[in-house]
This record gives sequence, structure tokens and C-alpha cells, in this order.
Amino acid sequence: MMADAISKNKEDSSLRTMLRGFGLFSSSSNISPVVVLLGLVLAFVFPFLPGVTRQSYLQYTIYFVWIILAESWNLVGGYAGLLNLGLGAFFVLGAVSTALLAASGTPYLVAIVAAGMGGAFLAMLLTPTFRLRSDYFAIATLVVPFIVKPFVEYFGHSSSYAIPISELLSAQDYYLLGVGLVAFTIFGIFFLMRSRVGIALRAIGDEEFASSSLGINILLYKTAALAGSGFIGAVAGAYYVQSLSVQTTTFNDFTYSLFPIFMVVIGGIGSFEGPIVGALIFSGLEYYVGRFFPNSTFALLLFSVLIMVVAVHLPKGIIPSLRHKVFTKLQRRGKTAN
Repeated sequence: MMADAISKNKEDSSLRTMLRGFGLFSSSSNISPVVVLLGLVLAFVFPFLPGVTRQSYLQYTIYFVWIILAESWNLVGGYAGLLNLGLGAFFVLGAVSTALLAASGTPYLVAIVAAGMGGAFLAMLLTPTFRLRSDYFAIATLVVPFIVKPFVEYFGHSSSYAIPISELLSAQDYYLLGVGLVAFTIFGIFFLMRSRVGIALRAIGDEEFASSSLGINILLYKTAALAGSGFIGAVAGAYYVQSLSVQTTTFNDFTYSLFPIFMVVIGGIGSFEGPIVGALIFSGLEYYVGRFFPNSTFALLLFSVLIMVVAVHLPKGIIPSLRHKVFTKLQRRGKTAN
């Protein structure tokens, strides 16, 4: 019996060591970048596998769009505590800007960067709203898409923008570009949150007044966070426009403003894994339910039910709650074995 207990204790200890080594279910709030990097590597080699067709991998490009958008919102809403409800404005602005620049002969990659800078500039124009309290700030950002829409229609001289996929990049290159943009977004934010800027943003998100008393420049860091989010959101739109057309009526659609928030809430707000998991869950539901029930809203129905279930039973999100429960269970098992 003593030998069995010692053996079990060693197994539990090795399991905890392995999980912590990968950052899984540890006391840290972030999963190891090794796990995410492995997933990105698998996504990168997917088009080169035998039997994989053009349609097989192009269907996953929408996953990249949602992950980028979810990461964009998590930067301001999850870390900096800014409830931005106008993310769709940056998304559509990025799509329109890229379409116009590409039509004028600008290289696609340059157009994407320029669109991102346009999104960052729009974000910096919102700095006067930082004086508003959180709920009023949210309302102010909610109307941003409606303000931007007439300007885009006037200066763009159109209400529909699209870039045929064959004109700029091949299908495979387009897919690989999506993998690269997702990797840049995920790890860019990952390393940012481990810098002094990230520490300041977390402090502001946790307690703004206390952060101010410690000498943190609230306006500067909020502006930086919103500008970064605007850049990323616009890049998502710039990538999206090559596969589907974008109408200026999309400014009136709350899909690209609210759904990324729901994804982050489901996955785990203010966590490294939350935006990725939430976006994958939503994209998977949308795709696979759509295959069995085409032209239906069942996917949105299931996603809405999932939001309510998570809000009631897992208020911190799926990943943080799961990590806490498993880590607590491992700790109890370790104490019992000792």
C-alpha cells in the first residue's frame, strides 16, 4: 500500500510538472506560447498536406479574422478595462482603405499596413472620450461606426468594396498570410503584456485611480492600447476584404463590434487563451451548424445559449475557470498524497 501511494504521488507530481511546463492549468494566467505556436505551425503546414484542396483550407480563413478581432478587443477590454463597442468601425475602415489602395496599385501588404495605421489614427481621435466614465465611454464608442460611415461613402465614392482573391494573392498565399497575421497579433500582444506597457495596462484595468496615484500616465497608456486595438481591428478588415466584399452598410451592423466581445467573454476575458478559444468555438459553430442547417440562424442561437451558460456557471470564462478547477484539484490530490 505504501509503495502504491508513493507511486501515485510520483505520477501526480510528474503530471503537475508537465502541465506547468507547458503553462497549462498553472497558477499563471497565460498558457505557454509553445502550445499556441504548435497550433500555428500545424495551421501553416496544412495546405501542403497530401489530399488537401484549395477549398479545404480557404474555408478556415474566416477563423483568422475572428481571432484577430477577438485579440483586438481583448487588448482594450480585457487588459486596459476600456469597453469599446465600436470595433466594427475599425474593421470596416480597414477593409475599405485596403480596397481603395489596392485599386490604385498599392501592393497588398503595404495596403494592409496603411489600413492598420488608419485604424490607429481613428482610435487616437477618440482620446477625448477617455474623460467619460466606463458606461458613457461605451456609449460614445457605440456610435463611432455611424459617424465614420458617411465620410467613407463621400471620400470613397462607393458603398461596396471588394478585391477579387485572384488579383493579389493566390489562394494558398492568402491562407498563409492569415496564419502570419494571427501569429503576429497573438504574440505581439503576448510580449506587449509582459513589457512595462503591459504591466501599466493591467494596472489601469484593475484600478485606474490607484494607478494614477502611482504616477502612471493614464491618458498615454489608454491611447496606446486603443491605437493598438484600432490597428489590429483594421488589419482584420484589410485581410477580410480580399475574400468577401464589404458594404458600407456593414458600419450599421453590430456583428463585428459585439461578437468579438462575446468570444472573449466565453473564452476568458483578460487572458491569453480567451480570444483564441472563443473565436474558435464561434467559428466552429458557425461553420459546422451551417453545413447541416444552411441559411439558418441556429449557429447564433447556440452561441447565444452558450454565452448565457458561461455567464452563469463560468463567469470568468471557460479557460480561467477550467484552469482554476483542475489546478485546485491537482493541489488537493497532492496534499492528500503527502
